[in-house]
Amino acid sequence: MTKRRKIAICFYGITRSLGFTADSILGNIIAPARDLAEVKIFGHFYRMRRIDNPRSGEMGVAVGEEYHLLPIDGLETEEPGACLSTYPFREIREWGDWWGDDYRSLTNLIHQLHSLKMVHEASRAFGADVTIFARPDLLYYDTLHPALQRALNADADLVQVPRWQPFGGLNDRFAVTSGTVAAEAVATRVDLALGYCKERRAPLHSEQLLAYAVAARNLPVGLHSLRAGRVRANGARAKEIFDHRLRGRIAGNVRFHLQRGLDAMGLGLKMKRDQ
Repeated sequence: MTKRRKIAICFYGITRSLGFTADSILGNIIAPARDLAEVKIFGHFYRMRRIDNPRSGEMGVAVGEEYHLLPIDGLETEEPGACLSTYPFREIREWGDWWGDDYRSLTNLIHQLHSLKMVHEASRAFGADVTIFARPDLLYYDTLHPALQRALNADADLVQVPRWQPFGGLNDRFAVTSGTVAAEAVATRVDLALGYCKERRAPLHSEQLLAYAVAARNLPVGLHSLRAGRVRANGARAKEIFDHRLRGRIAGNVRFHLQRGLDAMGLGLKMKRDQ
């Protein structure tokens, strides 16, 4: 009898807009995963009471603990702030503020990456063949079925990310990984943050850090066109660029700008044939 494959779904960060995004998560992530494999769902979230983020236009927006809207099997929560002492945050700050917002976005990024690392750690005992890393504050417009099928069919470790909005690196909105090495590379990249800054001699950058972490493990990357857009705590949808007419140029931009930076660090990125 063939052993049923396993998919771990890992949600992380803050649940500021699950009231608006839960249906898309249930229909386009959880349902197709359950159609293909045995599934276990994990979550690591921050206990937030309000959001004050000038960059996203969310000021004084009250938020609740909406994670009950998802069928989570393993849940961890923590207060924001404490995780900063876990990492060399002061040294990372010294390399600059990419977003120019008095380190607010950098602070949020470290929180997000810490949450990602924690939820992956919680999922490891499940022994998943494929792991989905997904933010709960995204509206998922397309089913993940094609990416999941490709991941289950992969004969080696593979990282799959959207081809849109790579910003000189790899889109870090959500990822589908095949194998334990690929999952670890995506989930623990916060541990490489200071090394990235030192080698690039530049401020920490979210998409470029993901590319750096994947290249450091010499992992192949698959790009897909599956879409997901940010939803704010007040229900407002952030502007995204999904235009498929640009996908060739976007994929080329990933290869050119990313490889130029990685070459300077003696790293390479293996891009698989696009889906």
